[in-house]
Amino acid sequence: MTADVEARALGHAKSAALGVTDDAKLRVYVVLAPQAAEAVVTTADGLLLRAGIAGLLLIAAVAYTATRLALRPVEAIRARTASVTATDPRERVDVPDTGDEIAALATTINATLQRLDDAATQQRRFVADAAHELRSPLTTLLASLEVALAYPERTDWPAAATTAARQTRRLQALAEDLLLLARLDARVPVARPATVDLAALASRLTEQYPLADRPLSLTCDSTGPALVHGNRNELERLLRNLVDNAVRHAADHILITVRNQGGWVVTTVRDDGPGVPAGDAERIFERFTRLDDARSRDSGGTGLGLAIARDLARCHHGTLTLTGRTPGACFLLRLPEAPGPGGK
Repeated sequence: MTADVEARALGHAKSAALGVTDDAKLRVYVVLAPQAAEAVVTTADGLLLRAGIAGLLLIAAVAYTATRLALRPVEAIRARTASVTATDPRERVDVPDTGDEIAALATTINATLQRLDDAATQQRRFVADAAHELRSPLTTLLASLEVALAYPERTDWPAAATTAARQTRRLQALAEDLLLLARLDARVPVARPATVDLAALASRLTEQYPLADRPLSLTCDSTGPALVHGNRNELERLLRNLVDNAVRHAADHILITVRNQGGWVVTTVRDDGPGVPAGDAERIFERFTRLDDARSRDSGGTGLGLAIARDLARCHHGTLTLTGRTPGACFLLRLPEAPGPGGK
């Protein structure tokens, strides 16, 4: 190793001692023996190794501490979520006031827990309503049979058998409705979907619907084929439920219209009855809802017809609503139009 040094940088005394003038330039040669160089390198390597290990440990400690601090809200969310049980789903997690992704996670978890709570509440209410509906015809059936058996000589057996048959049919209809709702809740795909002419289906239902015990007129107005994609039996059940509801409330006339409008098949079922209050326009689609409880029970309604109709409409990617037109009630069914035989 060499280095050039000006003599004046050494000072006058040192320059004189070296026998050079102040403006002279000196070249310094440094010679390092191999043993000394190896010792220096070894010492430097040891220092660097210890410094590197200490640096890694420091970085790991800082990263661990920072990660624990950052994940502390996540652990709190996990612990609170783990405490939610089926018997008490009202627990909610605390949302940190940070506005970051963890706060968004806590908000999403709370929304999910709320939906689960609502579903559990609805399920409990549904079970209670179903038990109440089943208990009513069973009580009537059991009471009539017990009276008949207690006084067989004074019993009008044909009337008792008629009452038993009527209540049994009511139980059968309720059981079928409950099974259908269970299948719809399970999101079972539409069975054997096909192209169905909803106009022809409504027209045939109008012709075959029994109206012997009511002085009502039931007519269907359509402009031609109205093709939809779905299960024929389920679509017929949907229309029949709407007609059943209209028959229970109509005064003189029920009108079914089927139209093709902008890629949709729009079907309306209108009656001239008392109509539905505006505040109950959505409530009537809830299960076991009756706006006129006594009349619905007397006419054999279970309070599930409109709920099943809406669920069937949703299963066929459509909608079912109650329009605000008066007088009477008008149900509006919209289903996606299926392509015709020549379509793709």
